[in-house]
Amino acid sequence: MQAARAHRVGWLLAAALVVGFCARATAAPPPTRGENPAGGSARAAARLNPTHPTAFDYTVQPGDNLNRICSRLRERTGHYSLDDMIAAIRRANDLQTNLLRPGTVLRIPAVGNAITAVVPRTVADGAEVRGIYLNGPACGVGSVLQRVDRFIAAGGNTVVFDAKDIDGAVSYASKAELAGWGPERTSPVIPSLPAMLDQFHRRGLHVVARLAVFLDANLGQRRPDLALRGPEGAPWDERGCTWLDPAHPEVHAYHLALARELAAAGVDEIQLDYVRYPTNGWRGDWQGDLARTASRRQEVVAGFLAAVRDSLAGTDVLLSADLFGIMAWERTEDLALTGQHVPTLARLVDVICPMIYPSHFAPGFEGRRQPADEPAWLVGEATRRFRQLAGPDVGVRPWLQAFPWRVPSFDGGYVAAQVEAARAAGADGWCLWNPASQYEAALEVMPALCAPVPVAVTAFAAPGAAKRAR
Repeated sequence: MQAARAHRVGWLLAAALVVGFCARATAAPPPTRGENPAGGSARAAARLNPTHPTAFDYTVQPGDNLNRICSRLRERTGHYSLDDMIAAIRRANDLQTNLLRPGTVLRIPAVGNAITAVVPRTVADGAEVRGIYLNGPACGVGSVLQRVDRFIAAGGNTVVFDAKDIDGAVSYASKAELAGWGPERTSPVIPSLPAMLDQFHRRGLHVVARLAVFLDANLGQRRPDLALRGPEGAPWDERGCTWLDPAHPEVHAYHLALARELAAAGVDEIQLDYVRYPTNGWRGDWQGDLARTASRRQEVVAGFLAAVRDSLAGTDVLLSADLFGIMAWERTEDLALTGQHVPTLARLVDVICPMIYPSHFAPGFEGRRQPADEPAWLVGEATRRFRQLAGPDVGVRPWLQAFPWRVPSFDGGYVAAQVEAARAAGADGWCLWNPASQYEAALEVMPALCAPVPVAVTAFAAPGAAKRAR
């Protein structure tokens, strides 16, 4: 919807006309991708009858090192990541150093790939979307499998992983001409996109690839000609990242190439984030008044989404877009800043994913002293408004706050209050956002929230609520 990336919490933007909240989405009509684990499909059969790699010997060649050996042989061993495999080889051969002598015979250990956690009812079969965000580094290590297994055991069924975050780093081995892996990286953080998707799909997960689009530090630094410009002519930055020009054909072509690549790889859904204009003061396209500026930016953003939708035609991959939560209130000044017009964008995607983080709404919003203290009201009201604006043919799946910023007493009850409010307001599922992909508080309450007949969870109590009640 990644981050190690604390910058993705999306801190309050300093735009005078918007209740800024950065951050970074659903279950529209049930997707056709994926199969019921209990069914007779090839994917289900693979889950139930996994292959079992076997160990083998390898003779070290001149110029070999452990990284090169593991890069060539990892897929034969069942190891998820290179780090996992390197550690296993060192243990199996009692290696005290990374130096390898040509001619040495190494035992290459294998691991079983049986699946221990499977989603009982998949999103493809109509289950409510219950998702979490996983940043790129989290997906690049073997422990991600234990992480998703815990999530599945608690009732989850969807993961949103970073295909590209706002640092511009593409997290998988993309062939797109403009793709980069990030500063000081010679390879992407996810060792094998096919292997990751296979592991996720064999567990029955609905897999969403998140693309942060127009805020891109890596490409903005390498290609400043693609960036928006400030009054002095320098690329327009935000939090160390560069805003690309949302109207530039080459910017469009790059992200269309990534979307097509991810669809071909087998993701179930592509989610566009930062599909908007900057809200931190850029006025390079100002049209003289709010309405005219809003109209132009709306046209550009909608045109890009339409191009992505058309590029996915003929596939069964869903398209979703992350929107500012404030857009539910349809204020012209917010539209003039973002270009995100909800009814227009709802006609172009399968799911809209409003980012409804209570802590990101300013004190006094809608007469509420501190919106962060009223998560049920904020999430319920915003979801209800999005549901009305989107119409009946598109899913509304909010991003909910699973991080403690500006919430002194954050706990599982705070998460539960948001989930229950979103459901009551007509949401088509929900996803939890934590920039570090840490969900301990949520995991405590998810079994009750995800039970066939939801069990009441202790509600979040805003600071001072008991005193006010008296």
